[in-house]
Amino acid sequence: MCLKLFLIVLLCNKINGLQVLDNIEWTVRNANGSISIPAKVPGGIYSDLETAGVIGDILYRFNDVLTRWVAYDTWTYQGSFTVGDELNHEVANLVLHGVDTVAYVEVNDSPVGSTDNMFVRYVFDVKPHLKKGANTIKVVFASPIEVANLRSEKYFTAPNCVPKDYNGECHANQLRKMQASFAWDWGPAFPSVGFWKPVAIEFYDRAIIRSVTTHTQKAGQFWYLTIKAYLEANPMNDRWTGLIRADLAVEGPQNISLTKSVDAIIKNDGSTEAELNLTISENVVEIWWPNGYGKQPLYDLRISISNEHGEEHFKKIQVGFRTIELVEEDAAKKFGNSSAGKGLTFYFKVNGYPIFMKGSNWIPGHILPEKGYDREIVDGVLDAAVDAHMGMLRVWGGGVYESDYFYQRCDQLGLLIWQDFLFACSMYPVDSEFLDSVGTEIEQNVKRLQHHPSIAVWAGNNENEAALRGNWYSTQTEFKRYKKEYIKLYVDTIKLIVQELDPARRYLVSSPTNGLQSEAEGYIAENPYDPHFGDTHYYNYIQDNWDMNIYPRTRFASEYGFQSLPSLLTMESATKEKADFSLESDYSKHRQHSPFGYDFIWMQMKMHLKLEKNNATDSEQDEYDYFKKFVFYSQINQAMAIKAETEFYRQSQEDWYTMGALYWQINDVWQAPSWSSMDYQRRWKVLHYFAVNFFAPVLVSPCLLPSGDIDVYLINDRFVPIDNGLIKVDFYNWTSLTPISSKTFNASVGPLSAKKQDIKLSVWDINKEEIFLKFSFKAEGVESSPYNFVFPKPLKSIKGLKKPNIKISVSRVSSAVGNYVYNVDIQVDTIVLFLWLETPPILHSYFQENGLIITTPYYRTTYSSTVDVSVKELNEMITYQYYYED
Repeated sequence: MCLKLFLIVLLCNKINGLQVLDNIEWTVRNANGSISIPAKVPGGIYSDLETAGVIGDILYRFNDVLTRWVAYDTWTYQGSFTVGDELNHEVANLVLHGVDTVAYVEVNDSPVGSTDNMFVRYVFDVKPHLKKGANTIKVVFASPIEVANLRSEKYFTAPNCVPKDYNGECHANQLRKMQASFAWDWGPAFPSVGFWKPVAIEFYDRAIIRSVTTHTQKAGQFWYLTIKAYLEANPMNDRWTGLIRADLAVEGPQNISLTKSVDAIIKNDGSTEAELNLTISENVVEIWWPNGYGKQPLYDLRISISNEHGEEHFKKIQVGFRTIELVEEDAAKKFGNSSAGKGLTFYFKVNGYPIFMKGSNWIPGHILPEKGYDREIVDGVLDAAVDAHMGMLRVWGGGVYESDYFYQRCDQLGLLIWQDFLFACSMYPVDSEFLDSVGTEIEQNVKRLQHHPSIAVWAGNNENEAALRGNWYSTQTEFKRYKKEYIKLYVDTIKLIVQELDPARRYLVSSPTNGLQSEAEGYIAENPYDPHFGDTHYYNYIQDNWDMNIYPRTRFASEYGFQSLPSLLTMESATKEKADFSLESDYSKHRQHSPFGYDFIWMQMKMHLKLEKNNATDSEQDEYDYFKKFVFYSQINQAMAIKAETEFYRQSQEDWYTMGALYWQINDVWQAPSWSSMDYQRRWKVLHYFAVNFFAPVLVSPCLLPSGDIDVYLINDRFVPIDNGLIKVDFYNWTSLTPISSKTFNASVGPLSAKKQDIKLSVWDINKEEIFLKFSFKAEGVESSPYNFVFPKPLKSIKGLKKPNIKISVSRVSSAVGNYVYNVDIQVDTIVLFLWLETPPILHSYFQENGLIITTPYYRTTYSSTVDVSVKELNEMITYQYYYED
């Protein structure tokens, strides 16, 4: 199909004093011209083809493979625009803020440049090629698969390919492209091409501000703020002369201003920089804190440049005042000679206080990068992180540098960011072309992100130190080669750039890593997982993961997790075929990318939950019913396992041994089994509801020991101690809602710490199949603390649990437009395990609590929705399920 290309009159916008032409009409066609359709920028080829109806929903059934032809074709984007008097400016630059990935650029049929890095902003001088009136841009995108294969033939770097289960493509490590776009164990392959960020033509005469970095330092009663403005200047001039001004809005409201004359040399690449230093009294700014520890005040900073010709350009950012330090010091000095005293500490100190980092890992918001920047996706996941008391997210190294909006929201919400650079699970080439491109990428993105108070630490890569030392990709015979290349990339290239641009923040060469100890061992430690140093990634699908005693200690758990399946409601958006809802279906096997994934889920489940496998003679309905239960039980298992591991890490805060727990992962990119706590449609799994509790600021956390004794910890993430708390332990029989006995204990704990209480509890001498323990905590000044439980025996072995009678009634609480809240009252006649409430899809609706363990005849939770639903309708909508096996 062919569509006529219309020329339109463009308006040249003035943005921050800069004239920008960005209203460009785009089309895209394939190599043989059989497809020619309108295109959207920002966007990408899969989005454009889907919008035009050439392909269907890319996430439906097997479409990730059926649309793979798209990535093998050559696609040409053509843009039409009109230029007027703005061409009278001395500089006209075509700015491609994000090009995915290998492309060749022409303006009015004249070559102006090429691109090879998705994470780089490209600026091309197009002044000689523009004309007043109609103009065209043509950008030819090469197949990323073909380019990766060609580069691999020349610069082969392990591994050879992703596992077969991924249904992916090979040699993603050869391209500076989102590594997950060639497939991962939690996501499909969509090797996209296109402009995933805006395209514009900028017109000016002398110079503009491209980036601003800020460095804050506290000394005495003052904050010292160093501001660096990075300018792009007219390369025809040798110097840029003018004024730079900073305006900082502080409390009061007041404005702190400083103007400085600048006479700077313009480098060969047209760049220059200017610096300002502000001194700010601590009385006029408030301290920025992570979520849960205080407020997140942000202050508007406007940086402007002007010259004698009347030209002005400015940039606005927000800054926060806080100190952050990653403390790696001799543990023996901190802890003495106990087991905790070996090695080095590894914890974050924020504003002078040691903070246990609670959080998760962030993968791309969408498998198509342009859609991952969608603000609704960003807000949905970040708000859920805050709801679960998280204070840190790790932006994982196989994705993208997130949008400005993402980091702004993290600043506003108090979510610290562990920022990986975008290298993951591979060795990488170090040819000069690759390294030059990486150098530009790191410089641009550090300059873009550095000013955000949410950025806590930089990390060079995801798991590549461990992969090289552990011979994951059969590199042992070439270990010296790969170690040399590893150092050349992450140390000699990336580290030098980061330390120059952001010397105050810690740069970790890898994650996991032993930190300073890895560096002392030549950057590849003998054991990158040494629990006495740095951070660890830990996965164990064989042992009983509900048992806290199986987990090894670590200084900082930056990755750990277990798989589950997403909600059936979410999966129904990917297939309408009922036969697909079977573990044995081709569809289910296709969606499970983790080798032996379903087997591992089954192995873990059967340790605690009773769920008989299907028979070969089962009907399609039987298969569906079994699959539905498997989905639910997989989420129970995931939630209980991560609860156990997370509480183990939080308990280990007692002696400062462990000071961080970031589970893998918070979000999803499609409707498939994964490690996420929220599925693709941002429905909370059981895990995310559990995270609200196991990350609670004040938590009573029991640990059942192999001996049958129970250690009880009180965890306090507040700045004030708890001196006169009461821990209540109720002993229940599975047959009754009335406790058979109760005990109360005095409890105390210091600020920002965990403490094992002097409590003697044991279940070794009672019938463990018939009882369980419920823990609750109260103290003056503690608004709430969640219940906790100990199940002495696996639930598959318990005796006395009865099938409940459940009655649910709904009443309206409030009905403000866009925020409708209802009470959901639950009446039961026996113990109910993991009561899971659900409604059909309603926009932005959720239960406040879910996956409930109910031990009282009446229980109330709430339901919130942005849509007004009648009480009668909601009452009829709510469905439920729970754990019960005869």
